[in-house]
Amino acid sequence: MNYFLGEAWITLLARTGSIARPRRLHVGGDAIWVGEYQNVRQRKWQLYGSDESGGSAWLQELFAQGRDAGVFQIECAFNMARWSDQELLHTLGVTITEEFGTYEIDLRGDEAALWSGVHSSHRTKINRGKREGLQVCFSFDCDPFISLMDQTYARGGDDNPFSRDYLQLLLATSGSDMLLVGITSPRGLEAGSIIPLDAERGYFLHGATRLDAPPGASALLHWQTMLALKERGIPLYDLGGARRETQNPRLKGIFQFKERFGGRFQPCWYWRKVIHPGRKWLHDGTVWITKHLP
Repeated sequence: MNYFLGEAWITLLARTGSIARPRRLHVGGDAIWVGEYQNVRQRKWQLYGSDESGGSAWLQELFAQGRDAGVFQIECAFNMARWSDQELLHTLGVTITEEFGTYEIDLRGDEAALWSGVHSSHRTKINRGKREGLQVCFSFDCDPFISLMDQTYARGGDDNPFSRDYLQLLLATSGSDMLLVGITSPRGLEAGSIIPLDAERGYFLHGATRLDAPPGASALLHWQTMLALKERGIPLYDLGGARRETQNPRLKGIFQFKERFGGRFQPCWYWRKVIHPGRKWLHDGTVWITKHLP
């Protein structure tokens, strides 16, 4: 089961107010969870995970259930969902709203092959971090990690978009299906990441580095994550969202950093499917009137 179609993830979003309520469905013979949004008495479903193994039949069943439930739209705009078959989406009349992508690192070879795929500049930084005594840990407290998140976003001139409540709940619910990886020095946590797991991959959901971290902390964080996932028998390390077509310097830097770990770039797509055009028209019209009337 895809981690982001599971109950734990959707319940977390509901508890932090990110969705109106969780909705349990049966699609393709499995129980999945979606987020339900409601506004002006109209509802839509938000999909946070993906299952392309079921092909068009899986999505058609999902759309049929949405039609029966009276939702006006089903959409997916989450950068951990791996809808990569553009032809499949077009065939089903889905509107693609944005391209993004991820780097997937195949962990099934031996460690030497994995190391050889890492760019020489990253290998140099990893080795330097080890020489300077940086250590790996597999747990950390919430407050130091939130501080790193604040510093990471501040580096790009942005505020941390993730609330303390969300990050506290996410860490509190971590278990066998979530890997926490930290890089420490004598002064404390230098870098950390939160990696949800399913049978197919580990997902780099959140990661952060101290503003003045020792050189190599970030690269070492990912290398140790790769080794930890490999030891657990997870076949792929998914480096999260990466945008190859961007003029944003921060996003361009993230893309180049992730590219150097030797993974394969996989384009993915945000999309929406209008289920009830009349209900969508009513929703959009009511929202427009509400915004424009004094």
